Amino acid sequence: MSSSIRMIRSMLPLFFGMSLLFVGNGLVISSCGVKLKEMGVGELEIGAINTCFFIGALISTIGAHRIVSKVGHIRSFAIFSAVFGVAAMFHGFSQNLYFWALLRALLGFCYYGLLMVIESWLNAKTATFIRSRVIAFYEGVFYFSFSAGILILLFKLDTFEIFIISAAFIMLSSIPLNLIRIKEPKIPKKESVSIPKIFSIVPLALVGSVIAGVLINGFFSMASLFVMLQGQGAKEVSIFMTTAMVGGFFAQISIGSLSDKFGRRPAIMGCAIISLISAVLFLVTTGSSLTQYILSFFLGSGFFCLYGLSLARANDMLVDRTHSIEVGRALLFSYCTGSLISPLLMGASMKFFGAMGFIYVYILLLTVLIAFAMTQKTVPMHLRKPYEEHPMHNMGEMSALNSSKS
Repeated sequence: MSSSIRMIRSMLPLFFGMSLLFVGNGLVISSCGVKLKEMGVGELEIGAINTCFFIGALISTIGAHRIVSKVGHIRSFAIFSAVFGVAAMFHGFSQNLYFWALLRALLGFCYYGLLMVIESWLNAKTATFIRSRVIAFYEGVFYFSFSAGILILLFKLDTFEIFIISAAFIMLSSIPLNLIRIKEPKIPKKESVSIPKIFSIVPLALVGSVIAGVLINGFFSMASLFVMLQGQGAKEVSIFMTTAMVGGFFAQISIGSLSDKFGRRPAIMGCAIISLISAVLFLVTTGSSLTQYILSFFLGSGFFCLYGLSLARANDMLVDRTHSIEVGRALLFSYCTGSLISPLLMGASMKFFGAMGFIYVYILLLTVLIAFAMTQKTVPMHLRKPYEEHPMHNMGEMSALNSSKS
């Protein structure tokens, strides 16, 4: 039995717990736009409420480690999951938009606090030579579980039922973690980030990470509104978002070896072109559900890979390896910034241009990314570091940690 399989088997309770977490989060994230639209809330307001999730996430990247450093990983997981579950349930008690905005911020803080606990745990437990395989398995758990949470929307549940079910999954996720007996990892030292300095070192990586943040988390928070503005319901939202994630999952399997062979710049451009073509086809096709599901698959297969490729590009460009942690954190901050503005940007675009305003954001940013990538140079093969899987959904610690080990 290989060492990676042995490691994964030893951590099955943790993987089972995180799968429950991702199911609950997938349901609560994807249902927000659906329920707010059913309540008659406007596109810009929905974008503003979803932005609060990423405000909470950004605060979590700055402050959640203080909770973990005081009480440890296991207790922190229990605290974050409990508050997450309570915040999810409280959505069903009021339709006040300010109240929902506060709850979304709590969800963002707790969810990314949970990701930090999970990913730092995996990082501490996993040897460098099997890290990519373990992270790939972790990504598989995320895609499968998050998609399962989205698919629960097919059952046409009311608001209270949706948030009760999501809270149940989230609260249950802490039980398996309390069953494993392993030494808790140490919390890494926090370091400051200098964005202007990093831009001079890895400009394509920085631009790619910002755009990835907008496109990836804009999809999670606003794709449901895009589908509903076309007169469709929760069932169609569920299928549309799931097919995009399936596309992203299959693309992640092959993109590492392709980018190692041909370079990160061509890989970034290739992924952006695939997504761009798919986005343009949304504007010129008849708009049938089946056609949009197919286009969603190819749209997701492109943009879901952009953050991992951006981080790989940054590692390739580093001459002084002492800057690796600083670069990793700068890219995470850039990804967070893109995530933060994405719901507002897409909400405003859909308010003024209708449903296709969602697609216009993809067309504009993907075009910018391709044009900018054309001005950069491909790193020679002998200077490239081996590509490592990186969770495309997180704003936690693991990506920065991995960048220091590449």
